Amino acid sequence: MTIKVHPFGDYAHRQPFAYDPIRRACMPLVTVTDAFDAADIILLAHTKDLERHAETVVSRLGAHQRVVLLSEEPLWDCVWAKDPITRAQVFDAEAGPLPYVYLNHVTSDIYDFERIPYFLLTDYAYPTRYGCWFAENARLSQRDWMERFAGARWDLAFVAEYRNEPRFDAAYPEAGFYGLGRWRTRLALACSGERLLRMGSGWNELPRRQTLPDWHLEKYLDLRGRCAVLSAVENTYHRSYITEKIFDGLAIGAMPLYVAGADHRIHDLLPQGAFVNLDGLTPEAAAEQMAGYTADAQALSAYCEAQARMAALFNTPSFLCAEYDRLAQALMRNLSALI
Repeated sequence: MTIKVHPFGDYAHRQPFAYDPIRRACMPLVTVTDAFDAADIILLAHTKDLERHAETVVSRLGAHQRVVLLSEEPLWDCVWAKDPITRAQVFDAEAGPLPYVYLNHVTSDIYDFERIPYFLLTDYAYPTRYGCWFAENARLSQRDWMERFAGARWDLAFVAEYRNEPRFDAAYPEAGFYGLGRWRTRLALACSGERLLRMGSGWNELPRRQTLPDWHLEKYLDLRGRCAVLSAVENTYHRSYITEKIFDGLAIGAMPLYVAGADHRIHDLLPQGAFVNLDGLTPEAAAEQMAGYTADAQALSAYCEAQARMAALFNTPSFLCAEYDRLAQALMRNLSALI
């Protein structure tokens, strides 16, 4: 059985089948078609597309077709969706009711990774680069890292968009799902010192990362060895939502800041102490904790272990292949149940 999907809307470039590695991994179980009428499933990626294009979808939708809102971005779900935690929903369009299925981190198991989080599967560059970078880092000793931290240009760095509007505090505690965009902005504002770096949209006039030819490589080259501590706090909290941020912190040779409850999946990847966990703290209390922070011997030991784990993870091709297989099966399972 092959399922044909048609990505539709302004955000069609931001869903799993928009990325060549994932699209290849899913063939022939799921294929992408450019023809609306030929699809079994019409895929939307953002609630904004549901609001903007519902009339068009209702008017064109065939009796055999289903609509799926397949969201990869918890920030969009948490901040813009009216109900991001219910799987089967109906949108009331002027042309009539539009039933759809909402598949995201909360309502599906699509993003419940085994070893490698979803975001790193969207581009082969992530595992390839991390394999090289962590192999180099794993050769360094605790003393090496202590000296590197001491010699860094910045004691503490925040590289993220400035978001201080109340909407970024949206929370769904029953689903363990809430926004961190405003929390991490307030943390950056609460920290002080001459060796503090704040950069990103809203903090300065540098171009947005989406406009750069290779923002990920530029980030590595700009920050490698220059930060003792780097914030890797996500824009949204969900136990399985892990982006490149904490991996980048380790790759550039900084101690990452993170927010992770006891059931967060980052604990399956990294040893305790390999990052500074700010879970449960207010931004002000977190800033106070970070004032004058220096990694102790226990933290340095965990940090070395983390580098070794990441070197092994990203230099074992079978792990990557297995993760693509798992994702393809999860997508197939969730979509095939609808047709």
